[in-house]
Amino acid sequence: MSSLAGEVALRTFPAEVIAKHQREIHEQTLMLSRTIDRPNFSRVGRDDLSRMIKMYDERFFDGKVLPVVMAEGLQFGLSSRMTRIAGKMVTHYPAGYDGPRKFELTLSTSLLFQTFEDSDRPVEVTGRLCRDRLEAMQRVAEHEFVHLIEMLIWNDGNCSEARFQSIARRYFAHTDYRHDLITQRERAARKFNIRVGDRVRFPHDGQYLIGRVNRITRRATILVPHESGEPFSDGLRYLRFYVPLEKLKRV
Repeated sequence: MSSLAGEVALRTFPAEVIAKHQREIHEQTLMLSRTIDRPNFSRVGRDDLSRMIKMYDERFFDGKVLPVVMAEGLQFGLSSRMTRIAGKMVTHYPAGYDGPRKFELTLSTSLLFQTFEDSDRPVEVTGRLCRDRLEAMQRVAEHEFVHLIEMLIWNDGNCSEARFQSIARRYFAHTDYRHDLITQRERAARKFNIRVGDRVRFPHDGQYLIGRVNRITRRATILVPHESGEPFSDGLRYLRFYVPLEKLKRV
C-alpha cells in the first residue's frame, strides 16, 4: 500500500495522455455496453459503471487499485433519488474502524438524465466542459474514483482539500471539484417556470387543489392549506402532496 500511496502522491500524466485515455474509455464504453448505445444515452447499468472504473484503473493506475479495494469489498450503484449530488463514495466499517472496510460508489442517474435533455446550456463537471452525457458520467466517475483511492490509502479525504485536488488534476486534468449538471430545481424553472415559493394548482382525485411549492426534488412538494393538516411555523396547517412537475400550473 505504501508504494501505491507514493505513486498516487507524485505521478503526473501529460495532458495529451489524459485526453487519449479518456477518449478511449468513452469509445470503449459505447462499444462494450449493452445499455449505453449513444453518447446521450437513455439507459445505464451498474455494470457500465464498474467497467468504466476498471478501465480507469487499468489505464491510469496499472490495475493496482481495484484488486486491493475488491479484497475489502466494493459495491457500485446508480441512484435516481440523488437529486443534488452527482455521485457519492461511502465507506462502511462493519468490523470497526481498524477492520476490513466496505466501499460503495454511486452515481446519480437523475442528474445525468436531466442533463443534455431539454436544455442546451453548456455543462461543466470538475471544471471540464462536457459535450454529452457520457462525458459527464466519466467526469463524475473520475471524481468518485479519486475519493475511493483516498479512502483506500489514507482512510480519509475531502474533495475541497489540496491532496484530492492534486490527484484529480494530475491524473484526470480536473480544475474544479464541483459539478454543473442540471438539477431538478433548475429543470423546473427552465422548462416549467416553477420555483420554490410559487403558488400552483394541480389535479387530485377529480378536482384541482391550490398550494405552494415547498421543495423540488424528483417531484415537487406542495403544501395545501387544510385544517386537518400538520402545523407549520407560520401558524397554519398544511397537507403535503408530491406532484410531478408536468402536472403543475402556476396561478
